[in-house]
Amino acid sequence: MSNLQNGSDGKDFSRISIKISKELNISNEDKKLIKNFCDLCSDMLEMKGDYECFLAADRKKAKIVTTAICSFSENSIKIYCHDRALADILRSIAHEMFHLRQHELDLIPKEMNKPHHLNPVEWHANAASGSFLSYFAQKVGKDKIYR
Repeated sequence: MSNLQNGSDGKDFSRISIKISKELNISNEDKKLIKNFCDLCSDMLEMKGDYECFLAADRKKAKIVTTAICSFSENSIKIYCHDRALADILRSIAHEMFHLRQHELDLIPKEMNKPHHLNPVEWHANAASGSFLSYFAQKVGKDKIYR
């Protein structure tokens, strides 16, 4: 796995360590975009903890049921990336990072009484992730993200 570190700019925010499965063919340009996007999300969310972001090529090996998963106990997120567009990968990263911040703020109930797709915790993460992606694409150039 290759490893990308978040260099904090002196703010009291989190550090995101990005680990990329060797099986993924992610260009250096895309690695830099992913790192910059994680930094942006961390700063915008004012995240406090240190976290790991695993970009996985094998869903089963990474124990990802859908496209991404967040582990509060491991302070990590795992994103399934094989044959996915960069925009989709970034949106999944933002979605799971939003859940990490919700957890930091104790906004995730211990018991979820509604099905996953009807839960406001998910609605908020979906809305935020789309907004973060849109903002980032405008900042770096839509052609670099939506291809």
